[in-house]
Amino acid sequence: MSKALVWDLPVRLFHWLLVICIFAQWLTVEILEDATDIHFYIGYFTLGLIIFRLIWGVVGTTYSRFTSFIAGPKSIWAYLKSLTTKEHVTTVGHNSVGGLMLPAVLLLVGLQAVSGLFITDDIINEGPYYASASETLKSYMMWLHNNIFDVLLGLIAVHLLAIFYYQFALKHDLISPMFTGKKVVKPSEAISSSRLLLAVIIVVLVAIFVYWLVVINPPVVEVDYYY
Repeated sequence: MSKALVWDLPVRLFHWLLVICIFAQWLTVEILEDATDIHFYIGYFTLGLIIFRLIWGVVGTTYSRFTSFIAGPKSIWAYLKSLTTKEHVTTVGHNSVGGLMLPAVLLLVGLQAVSGLFITDDIINEGPYYASASETLKSYMMWLHNNIFDVLLGLIAVHLLAIFYYQFALKHDLISPMFTGKKVVKPSEAISSSRLLLAVIIVVLVAIFVYWLVVINPPVVEVDYYY
């Protein structure tokens, strides 16, 4: 057993960039004045992060793939029971319970980012699809955007509590590996590389798609002015 690479660099960058984006989104709405335009741009970047992670969850390294940690109810229940016994076994990647957090966060942040494409701040800034959307769709997207963040904050609180529980009760460090990428594992359990070339190609393709989605694709809506 020795320290070896488990979390690839793309996963670690995604994790910390998402943390920064969520904090910045809260900051540009709740604290800073006249920062709604920045809020929109961060939202587009966040949408790109979510799309990248969805793709990386299919083609990325071993422990970044959804198939490595998405488990059934029996496995989840067995792991929950093990947390209170001496038989608790640490996992190399996400455990079956922690593995539920990532899909939940991707879903909520993804909905938050998509709904932002259809809303306005009622002053100057509006999403690229606001003008072409129906009033019903606008209302629904606004409701989603205003309410999902509260649920997301709840998930973040649960995530932080779990990290502290592992750190101090189970003596299992989850924080350092998300910086270094390394954990104490068997040589056969480590990943060989972060597959950075593939990650860069995906990043470029996702950036092109988000630019197309936000800048090129939105329909031009003609507004009639009456004098």
